[in-house]
Amino acid sequence: MKRMQNMKRILRALLITAVFAGAPGCSQKSEIKTGPVVLHFYEHSDDGSAAQAVAQAFNASQTELRVETHIIANDDYDDKARVLAAGSTGEMDVFWIRAPSMVQQYIANNVLADLTPFAAETGLDLAPIKNTSLPGASRDGKFYGMPVTGSAWLIFYNKDLFDAKGLPEPANLTWTEYLDLTKSLTYTEGDKKYWGGIIPHWSLCLGAAAGGEYLTAPEPLPRSRQYLEVLNRAYNIDKSSPGLGEMTLSSFDAYALFGQGTTYSMIMGDWSFSMLDVPFQYAGAPLPVLEGLPAESTVGQASYYCIPRTSKKQKEAWKFIEFATAKGGPQIWAEFKKVPSYPSEPALEVYQKLVTVPGVEYRFSARVSDESGTEPFYGDLNEAFVQEGSLYLLGEQSLDKAMDNFLKLRKEILRK
Repeated sequence: MKRMQNMKRILRALLITAVFAGAPGCSQKSEIKTGPVVLHFYEHSDDGSAAQAVAQAFNASQTELRVETHIIANDDYDDKARVLAAGSTGEMDVFWIRAPSMVQQYIANNVLADLTPFAAETGLDLAPIKNTSLPGASRDGKFYGMPVTGSAWLIFYNKDLFDAKGLPEPANLTWTEYLDLTKSLTYTEGDKKYWGGIIPHWSLCLGAAAGGEYLTAPEPLPRSRQYLEVLNRAYNIDKSSPGLGEMTLSSFDAYALFGQGTTYSMIMGDWSFSMLDVPFQYAGAPLPVLEGLPAESTVGQASYYCIPRTSKKQKEAWKFIEFATAKGGPQIWAEFKKVPSYPSEPALEVYQKLVTVPGVEYRFSARVSDESGTEPFYGDLNEAFVQEGSLYLLGEQSLDKAMDNFLKLRKEILRK
């Protein structure tokens, strides 16, 4: 009897199995459906909208990968990105680095993946950027970042004010000529203060770098010294530009001051073409140069997209970087009035259709030198120079003392 009951149970189990095996839509081998590979992409907020548009276009171009964009506030970005890139969790696959010297710091700390084999595998032609923006992310024949967008410094001037005084465009000036001009255009009329110019304080090596002199150059750094004298004249002698004390206040906004219509000119980068929204006609002109330098010598720098070594999806991440920097991305950057680093005729056409400001052509005819050195320690050198140069510009020490102090600090930094 017990044996008969066991046989019935076995037959019932076999029958149930057979029924389910033959049922429509059922299979003994279940199919595992997987979605696209997700890439985590980190950007700073100043380029947030453009970066999201690039990521959306990439997502729409294929189905195997999906980019999730994480935007970090610009002021917090560098510190947070450094922590995420160095972390072992692998939660970051692609991220933006703002300057060549920062890329070199990451390379020195062995944080970045080598992109050379990925470019070789996909056949991306690096020749158009090999001798321009790519060296900032290269070391020992390898490269670790693809340049995204580039910049160049110019004069932005209030064309309405210039025209009202019958003044020509301030093109191809030396810094001495520019200071003479801005001094003559600084005055008070009724209750209005008119500024001849605004020269930002955050790049104390601007004029020297345009001539190829960096803070690693042999003593006595004549162009660096000369440009500090330019700033001192504008800030403290002529008072044709807001001074260092005023510009370091949290309430100071160069764009807002220029937008009031009582400032004749402003030294700023070409990103201003996408940021300026003013109730008057403005125009661009070449950056002034120190005596002896070729006209239209200026500075700028590329930013880069890189892959952390901890990313587990490096090959997939490269596909996004290639798209964002050299394939579909350049035209999208141009739509946001940003100049892509990788040459693209369609992108250039888009940019020139959107940016119709007089003088925009100087952005493309300029001789652009890197704004800062590419050594990993260059940020420390610049910080020391700003420290000592600022004390001079605030009247707290002489120029000789500032230069001597910097050179002493430079020796300490280079010994590290």
